Amino acid sequence: MQNSVEHINAIVATQQADATRARTMERVDLSKLVDDSLRLNTEDFGRHGIAMSWDFTALPPVLIDKHRVLEILINLIQNAKQACLESRQPDKRVTIHIERTHRGVAISVIDNGIGIASETLPRIFDRGFTTRPSGHGFGLHSSALAARDLGGTLTVYSDGLGTGARFTLELPLSDPSAQEAA
Repeated sequence: MQNSVEHINAIVATQQADATRARTMERVDLSKLVDDSLRLNTEDFGRHGIAMSWDFTALPPVLIDKHRVLEILINLIQNAKQACLESRQPDKRVTIHIERTHRGVAISVIDNGIGIASETLPRIFDRGFTTRPSGHGFGLHSSALAARDLGGTLTVYSDGLGTGARFTLELPLSDPSAQEAA
């Protein structure tokens, strides 16, 4: 519980911080970090009948801003949960997949929820854009900016409405500012 509160406090502080602030980089086991983000949502998923699964490739610890990555993951997992709840799928599920890529590492959050219309995909990360009546359009925009600040990318793929979606956070295995200085 204490870890969850610390993570939530860190996320709030990150969202309120100025974009030019110094990052706190630390070596992190990504599978443990993803596990932390899942634990923060486990009760909610069980209560709503959404199955969670994960597929992790063994990776060495990575140098990242742990709290920024956790912020992104929690947002993506909560969005996936919401997409499943809005879906008519009888077997609602969210899968987390981690794999090594040629650039570094990719963490995908995949759901079988309502999907995303093709005309919406280009705007999905725009500030203030939302498809939900109660949404504010800040979460995905903020997550995409955080991914870029970390030297990575946040992308989305969906075959359209009713087909679910896949959000992928790609991160370098080393600190991008260290590479720029070299």
